This record gives sequence, C-alpha cells and structure tokens, in this order.
Amino acid sequence: MSTNHYSQLYRQLRDVDPRDYQRIIRTYEERETEIGKLDVTEHFELTAYYADALFATGAYRQHQMMVDLVIEACMRHNIQKIDGIRGDAFQHLLFKKAASAYRLGNFDLAAHVARELIRMDPARELNVRFLRAALFRRQRNVLQTGRATFILFILLAGALVVGDILIVRSFYPEYTPLSQLAIGLSFLASVLSLLACYGFAYLKAHRSAYRFKRVAENKLL
Repeated sequence: MSTNHYSQLYRQLRDVDPRDYQRIIRTYEERETEIGKLDVTEHFELTAYYADALFATGAYRQHQMMVDLVIEACMRHNIQKIDGIRGDAFQHLLFKKAASAYRLGNFDLAAHVARELIRMDPARELNVRFLRAALFRRQRNVLQTGRATFILFILLAGALVVGDILIVRSFYPEYTPLSQLAIGLSFLASVLSLLACYGFAYLKAHRSAYRFKRVAENKLL
C-alpha cells in the first residue's frame, strides 16, 4: 500500500477480502458519498475495486457504466498503478471494459478496445487472442449459416431415419443399404457444414487479428 494512503475509511475498505466481491459492492454503494470526499488516489482506487467487483459478479451493464468513469479519471490524473492490481492501470481497465462488452454481446466495441490495447502493447499475446475471439464472434451471419445448415441436415437425417423405419424396411427392403447411406451422408454433411463455417470464421478472425498485431509492431519500430 502506498504511504500516502492514510484515511481511516480507505483503510477500512481495503481491509475487506479482495475476493469478497459482494461485500465490496455493498460497502462501496453504502458509503459512496463518503468515498467521493476522499483524495483523488484513494477515491480512484476504491472505485476501480468496485468496478472490478461488478465485473467479477457478472454485473456487466453496471460495470460498463462505471468503468468509463474510472478510465476517464485514470487519464485525467495520469494514474499508472492501482495498489493490489498488477500491470498498467489504464490497460487493466481497458481490458475489463473490452471483456465486459464481449460478455454483453457487443463484439464491435470489444474488438475496438482490443485494437487500442494492441496498439499500446503489441507484444501482449492475450490482447491479440482477445481480438481474435471478438472478431470471430462478430461474424454472426457466417456462424448463423453454419448452425442453420447443421440443423437442416440433422432434420433431413431424422426424416430419412423415420422413412427408413416406416417405409423402406417394410416395403422396399432392397433399398435399405441406400437408405442407410443417405442417412449417414446427411449426418456427415451436418457436421462438415458446421465445421466449414466455424473454421472459415476462425481463420478469418485469426488472420485479421495477427495482421493488426504486425502493423502495430511495425509502427513502434
């Protein structure tokens, strides 16, 4: 803990178990007015812990609103470290903002923030992988096509199974091998279509993310 943190309120709140997210949230909200009167650093850190606790408990919409305020304060006061949190404060907050957007299904925002993180630190592999994940999930049309085609072939296979049992085996047993082949091909087509669409989306996202990383690295040279 930094030596300039002397307020009793700060010490009381920092004594809370950092993994007890519900208590951190409850305590912050109960004493928000008092916290707002603390000095810049203490107020910033306690609010950052509160925002992280919101994220950890899945309150992503609340986190999105709060983290923007914390990021703004981080930039305004040029705060680089948060006591008890590893790494650069600004990048930590930005990554949580991107992750929160991702959990809410806002993949455009998640990808945008991930790109900003890569520009700041192209060597951090986690940022590139996160961008890849956001770009993959952003390809809704491709992924929906894969799922729709998969379901279509599964339904076709189901219809062929019913037809095989009720019609082919009873009235046209000589066509049973052909019917079984058609069923097998339908199941195979369902899997291949899903893999093809998801594989295409993944490769596209992978190439785009790592191409962006290379561009960012070149700009730093």
